[in-house]
Order: sequence, then C-alpha cells, then structure tokens
Amino acid sequence: MTNIGKELSNQIAEATRIKTSKIGIENAEKNRQYFRKTIKDLPKSDHSKSGESAIVIVGGPSLHRKNPVKTIQDSGFKGDIIVADGALGYCLTRGLIPKYVVCLDTNPKRIVRWFGDTQLVNVPDDDYYRRQDLDKDHWKDELGYNRQLIKLVNLNGKKIKALLSTSIDPSVTRRCVDSGMDIYWWNPLYDDPYEPDSISRKLFNGNGIPCMVTGGNVGTAAWILSHAALNKKHVALAGMDLGYAPGTPLINTQYYYELVELLGDKVADAFIQIYNPYLNETWFTDPTYHWYRKVFLDLAKDANCTTYNCTEGGTLFDDPVKFIPLVEFLTKFSPGNR
Repeated sequence: MTNIGKELSNQIAEATRIKTSKIGIENAEKNRQYFRKTIKDLPKSDHSKSGESAIVIVGGPSLHRKNPVKTIQDSGFKGDIIVADGALGYCLTRGLIPKYVVCLDTNPKRIVRWFGDTQLVNVPDDDYYRRQDLDKDHWKDELGYNRQLIKLVNLNGKKIKALLSTSIDPSVTRRCVDSGMDIYWWNPLYDDPYEPDSISRKLFNGNGIPCMVTGGNVGTAAWILSHAALNKKHVALAGMDLGYAPGTPLINTQYYYELVELLGDKVADAFIQIYNPYLNETWFTDPTYHWYRKVFLDLAKDANCTTYNCTEGGTLFDDPVKFIPLVEFLTKFSPGNR
C-alpha cells in the first residue's frame, strides 16, 4: 500500500462522520412524519435452514460480471433476499423481487434514482452512473431506465420491506411510501453514544429509534441488519467487491474525482493493490473501500452469524469470512439439502 493510500484510508472514519452527521440529523427531522415502525418490529426468522439463511446483494462490479440473480433463481433458494438500494433495479429487471431493501446514504439526488426518480425530467450533468463499472446496458439510456424502474418499483413495492436509515433524503422516503413499501426505520450510529454530547444519543432520545453501526456503507449495513435485526445465522454476500476488477480504468472508480481533487496527477498513488488468492487475481481498491473492508472484517469477528462471501470477485476475504462460490452456498441452503 502506498503511504498516500494508507494515510487517506486512516482518515476516512472521521471524514465520513463529519460529512454525513449534519445532513443526516437534518434528514431525520424531515423524515419524522413518516416514522411508524422500527427494525425492532421486524419478524424474526424461523429455525429451518431456509429461515436462518439469507443472501445480501450489493451493487458492486461482480454483480454484473457474475449475474448471481440467475444462479439464485435456478437454485430454488427459499431464504430471504436483502438488497442494498443500488442493487434493487438489477434484481427487479431480472425478475427477482427481494424481501428487503436497505438504504443509508444522505445524497439528495443520486439515491432516489435507485428507486426510479419521478421528478427526473432531464439527465443531470452528473456522470456518476455512466462512468462507473455499473450495468452499462441500462445506463446508456438513463431516462429510459428511470421510467422502467419507476414502473417496476411501483408494481412490486407492496411486496418489499424497506429498512431505511433516518439519514436518507426525504425524496427516497416518498418513493418508498408512494410505491407501497412497508417501512422500518433505524438510526445510524454516528459516534459513541456514551460520550458527552453524543450526536447519536441525542438522536435516539429525540426519536426513540434504535441506533445501529453501519460500517460506513449500505452493503455492510444490509449485512448487519440481516443478522442483528433479522436473526439470520448464515448470510451470503453477492456483489460485495469493495474494490475494482483488474484493468478497470481509474476514471471508472467511484471516488476518482474526489481523489483527483486531493492529489492531482498523483491520483494513481492512492489506489491499493490486493491479491485475492481464491481467484488468483490482483484487484485494487481506493482508500474509502479499503477502510470499508477493514471495518467489515473487524465486525465479522463479533457477528452472530457465519458470513460467506459468494461474490466471486473483489477484495473482501480473510478470517472469519468464508470465500466460496455462490453455488456452494445455494447447494447447502436450498430445498432438498436439509
């Protein structure tokens, strides 16, 4: 790892807290009118193998490279499907309706588009979707895909439970409400609630909604919810790369512009090479995803579940995460394998 990459990675936690806490608190107040149920009201899983198993689907590049949705559909898997918001459209357009969708990010314009933005008339001057290693066939026509997504979310919303952070922009909340989703709320844990003047403590005292560690990103939050709120004992991950495939141009990485702003022509020094022995491939990551990876592995040590990374790509491996093919997990936890 370069010194620049290491230094930036070590600063991510504080930078994330500063960036998100103010707007997250403001959004929590704006969302207050929609508070009805919390994650404490979620039904717990049954004790069968399918009831105790779940697959968390995240929108990393391997989601499009490996197409886990078809593999899941062909297997007859009966456990719960929990998707990060960025993977919702991918699943719905392929006929997979998740039981849960998770949303965390405070962004006022980008996140609502994962649900289909009913206010989107013209494509904004923002190449966030086109530039990254996302589902390029869909983002070639952003307005067309948005219209398709609006229809699919409206059609299937009543079948989906939305696990929403109070920090999200109210535009996302309204889309969930209008599509008929059943909403369960949680507060992100911004700081140590036992410290004097804790933001998280004040937030909890103000709305009474449980606080939860997020790991800094929606994919990790979805995984935490799967075992902490839904009581799943066996959780598989798909599309959870926390990095970029070999050969990906730097401009196609998520935080490229921010790193250029910081480092200029030294931007390449911020990226970190990680050899994946299970794939015999060297992927790479940026300081933000490198921090997410470290946090996830630390959290996994104390998690009350067994975690299987079935992404078949990326940088998230090491004890206690089991790095296995998706078909192996499905063989073990699908009907007929009890």
